[in-house]
Amino acid sequence: MISDEWERFRSWHLLFDRLCRLRGYPENAALASALCRQLGRSGEKDFQAAEKNLRSWRRGRRIPLRRNAAILARLLDVETDPVLKRMWNKTYRALQDGDEGGRTTDLHCEAPAADSIAPSRPATLSPRMALLLSATLPFGLLAAVGLPGLTVSDVVSIDTAKLPTVAYNARAFLSVGTEKLIHGAVEGCDGGPSEWAAIVDHLPTSETGIFADGGLATKMMNGCGKEMVVRAVRFIAIRPGVEELKVLNAYFKIEVTSASIEPGQGL
Repeated sequence: MISDEWERFRSWHLLFDRLCRLRGYPENAALASALCRQLGRSGEKDFQAAEKNLRSWRRGRRIPLRRNAAILARLLDVETDPVLKRMWNKTYRALQDGDEGGRTTDLHCEAPAADSIAPSRPATLSPRMALLLSATLPFGLLAAVGLPGLTVSDVVSIDTAKLPTVAYNARAFLSVGTEKLIHGAVEGCDGGPSEWAAIVDHLPTSETGIFADGGLATKMMNGCGKEMVVRAVRFIAIRPGVEELKVLNAYFKIEVTSASIEPGQGL
């Protein structure tokens, strides 16, 4: 296909379906199998969920999560064509913004299900709604909900024992398809956890994976001399490699191996 012809696509799902056919995936079975391998999943339910998701994505009924879209781009060699890469990113961003070619869509982001191959996203509530719920829900139940942009007074009712802990390690070992909480951010020593929107633009570009909102977690903030509730930064590994990155003023050496190699054994 001539590179410039990708520019005529205004809908991500049409571009995705056309690219699948050009790359030798007219049916979904082979691509579903490849997607499961990249995610490190091997169960029958995982394969069935992948096939179902691919059908929905190719028909424009649902939007793949960013993690899955990044893996699909790698499987379909999107990076090899600059025009294709630009249109892939442009049409996908339009879906995320709820505006495909200037039209409001009724597409739904995929919901986490029991047999879904995609990780569930933390639910989000406004600080006002969080405070309202804190007066009615049992103590600690709010810990299961990701609450963006909270102040110290907003998080006092959260049972921090139920939150994951971010332990800083300058070396992060992952295999393709896995993920890890590697860092966390707060609004100063006397503030609450940062909003994801406030930090996402300050994250670096990675050649081996992508960064995603890790929800709320606890982390020892050495500069503040105490453990705090933070906005966690999740790293999702999508391709093998080794790189050094500065993430929110902290240095990391990230090593990603293929799914068949145990982390720490080298590439």
